[in-house]
Amino acid sequence: MLVGGTALAGWKIRAYSRDVDIYMPEISADAVELVEQEFRARHGPSFRLDVTTGENVWGQILIRDIAWSPVIGGISDLELRALRIEDLFLLKLASGRARDLPDLDLLAPRTTADALVDRWNQLIKWHGDRHAILGFADALVVQLRRLFGLDPVAIIARLEVTAGQRELLLDMYCDRGSK
Repeated sequence: MLVGGTALAGWKIRAYSRDVDIYMPEISADAVELVEQEFRARHGPSFRLDVTTGENVWGQILIRDIAWSPVIGGISDLELRALRIEDLFLLKLASGRARDLPDLDLLAPRTTADALVDRWNQLIKWHGDRHAILGFADALVVQLRRLFGLDPVAIIARLEVTAGQRELLLDMYCDRGSK
């Protein structure tokens, strides 16, 4: 299963990734180390094999349905899967890393705002840090406004957040007197 920058390359959104990012629910650390050493000998000392075995590919968001990610190709009778576009977008958004933000511009044309909101509503139920949800919601509103030209109030209305979180979000985007 391809994740991260490797998934972007697998979806042909980006030409390459600086390392190989994969998800495998079960793998020995010794096997990863051996493969990484072999590929460093072949591709240079900066080669990195980044294997995650958990549903939290990175950060606090679990992708509990990761095993059902879309098939993007295959070799012989083996399927090659990659995180869905919406998962990549939301994980990169949640990372808060400056290096991930340009990828949002590459991912946005491959999905819709509706698909992103729907997937956000699903993933938020699996978020590992309830206190981070408000910031994650705000980041989503900012990017959907920037990339799709959507009204923040309309986006906030569709987010499955608590009444208190919704009120705080609306306070950020609305004049108190106009609500």
